[in-house]
Parts: sequence; structure tokens; C-alpha cells
Amino acid sequence: MFILNEYKGSRVSLEYHDGNLYHVLLQIADSARGDGFTILIDQRINGKIEINLDEPWNHILVEILAGLNLKTIIEGEKIIIALPQ
Repeated sequence: MFILNEYKGSRVSLEYHDGNLYHVLLQIADSARGDGFTILIDQRINGKIEINLDEPWNHILVEILAGLNLKTIIEGEKIIIALPQ
């Protein structure tokens, strides 16, 4: 199952203005864990994000990743988000 394209994850409400990108990704990872997914996030990821969404976690993750130059690896129910090498 390619969960990132099937927006059936648990809903999460995120509202950040000048939020820490790493911490926003951690909040999404917490929601994903409830659906049986593990998201591993490179601790070197930094930056600010402005976001105001109330959607399934996987939809929000796709929206965030679409605008960033991050490496994303999906292995079954594990998602790895890292800085490109």
C-alpha cells in the first residue's frame, strides 16, 4: 500500500506560523504511528514552515514534501525523510 497517495490516514490539525519544520514533521510522525506507520526524520532537517491544515497526516506530509528538497524513502510501513546527499 502506498499510503502517501491514499489520503486515508488519521486527521491531524496543524497551525504554525514560523514553525520549526523538524517539530512539525515529528507531530506528523506521531499521528502516523497511530496508523501503524513509522516515520524516521533526519535530525539535521531545519527551517521554518507556515502551515494551517486539518487533513489526514499523509496528505499533509505530501504537501510539505512537495515544496522541499528532501530525500524520502518508503519501505513498507516505514518512511524515511532525510537531507539529500
